Amino acid sequence: AVSNEEKAAVYAAMAHDFRGTGHWYYCENGHPFTIGECGTPMETSQCPQCGSPVGGQDHQAVSSVRRATDLE
Repeated sequence: AVSNEEKAAVYAAMAHDFRGTGHWYYCENGHPFTIGECGTPMETSQCPQCGSPVGGQDHQAVSSVRRATDLE
């Protein structure tokens, strides 16, 4: 598992290297992922850790995804 401190370090590195991070989300099983640019989903995919649906269409996340407000 990744600690909150490790997640914060990744977020800070992305903010510096990419000049913006979009937004962080959790899949239905609690695995974190990020969506860049505007931070809202434009396509669906699968969580690389568990295969759950992630992302969404037309700026609307799939129903099982929740915003990771603790990372932002």
